[in-house]
Amino acid sequence: MQLEQIEQALQAPVMDAVIALSERVQTLEDNPRGRIYTAYRAIDQTLSLGYSNNIDAISEQLRERDFAMVASRRGTRREQRLLLLTLKEIGIANSYSENCFSASSNTLSHLRHLGWPLGNLLQNADVTKTRKRFNPGR
Repeated sequence: MQLEQIEQALQAPVMDAVIALSERVQTLEDNPRGRIYTAYRAIDQTLSLGYSNNIDAISEQLRERDFAMVASRRGTRREQRLLLLTLKEIGIANSYSENCFSASSNTLSHLRHLGWPLGNLLQNADVTKTRKRFNPGR
């Protein structure tokens, strides 16, 4: 009887995952040029996190605002909205607009864990914390 309860408890999360995956695939098929991106402005160390169907046009608009495109990958508008919601829920505040954030090591670390495209930002920032190795011989 306990096995049946476990199966019933897992049905809803599994169905949610299947629905989310099928939505993502359908959206990617409908918008094959859709991309999520990260742009960086060095003067104030600001990140712009967004979505665009035309990455070339948005790159030009970002350059006009002194942002440099750092990385992008195929993605959906839903991914961007979920990212912004997740950042808000974990307490990372946006700066002067909805999709602009401080390029702090904390923000970059969370973005890395969330699978957001960051390109060489991770190499240039110290977002990895040094960890002491466990040495049982000591």
